[in-house]
Amino acid sequence: MLAELKPQTKFLVYDLVSQAGVDTSDWANYARPTVPASNPKYCYNWSFEGVDRAVVCLWFAEMKHEGGVTFQCLNYREIAASRRHWNASQRKRAAGMDHAIQLSRNRRLPIRVIVVDGSRRSDADDESRSHVERRTLDPEPWHVAAYDDDGNCRLQRGPWPPPAETFTPVEIAAAGSFAEGAKVEITAQIRERCQRLRELARAHFAKRSIDGRLHCAVCDWAPPPSFALTGPIVEIHHGLGIGEYPADGRALTFEEAIQHLTPLCPNCHRIAHAKPGGGTFTLDELKRGVKSSVSTTAV
Repeated sequence: MLAELKPQTKFLVYDLVSQAGVDTSDWANYARPTVPASNPKYCYNWSFEGVDRAVVCLWFAEMKHEGGVTFQCLNYREIAASRRHWNASQRKRAAGMDHAIQLSRNRRLPIRVIVVDGSRRSDADDESRSHVERRTLDPEPWHVAAYDDDGNCRLQRGPWPPPAETFTPVEIAAAGSFAEGAKVEITAQIRERCQRLRELARAHFAKRSIDGRLHCAVCDWAPPPSFALTGPIVEIHHGLGIGEYPADGRALTFEEAIQHLTPLCPNCHRIAHAKPGGGTFTLDELKRGVKSSVSTTAV
């Protein structure tokens, strides 16, 4: 079975990525648009991400076949962090490879594998001496069979298995039934925010953005302009808790009120109000936290 995957011909990466179902139209956007397959921005990469799949390059020599299963164990996060045997370009490609694998795992996307064969050097040698002599596209999809917190990964040939049963029949029976959608009558007094102030604040912040759209003040997210939406998605965060006002409210000018308002996307808004012990995170705390999260994810 493993011998059948050994490439016999050297196809272009561009052609194999296209054959795998990933859009390659952007490959023509460089100095030699008549030869998109030579675009250095893409042709040397080890992985490629599509809308509904990922494509990765795997060395045939590192594939194994045991128990009727073809697989490869790897850790590209380690390569991305290693400066001893890998140059900056290779570490960047390794980080992209790890991202593609994580994307496939998180979204259960199929992985198409470009099988490469040739002069493969071990990590103990100068990795730049590796040379691809043959490459082809495996007709079968692969999936992420395992991925741990340290980046150790097992890619396995074959489609994703059906999701495992979350609960046993006994557990489902013990949980009983649930009433959803029943009408209930509620009588309560609530303290409300001023809707008109929200609308003016949205217009105020959108007018001052570079593209006229309302962006999150923490992560800079804004709804895609191509979407026709039923209402605003970016929310207005109030820096002063509603309990800090008198029971009958307080009259504020717009100049006074806007000092305590911030546009936040739903995710950042939810985080702002999730501070342990009550209260809310400040804008600076949110920005530091989000920046730290993005930096960690990118590794």
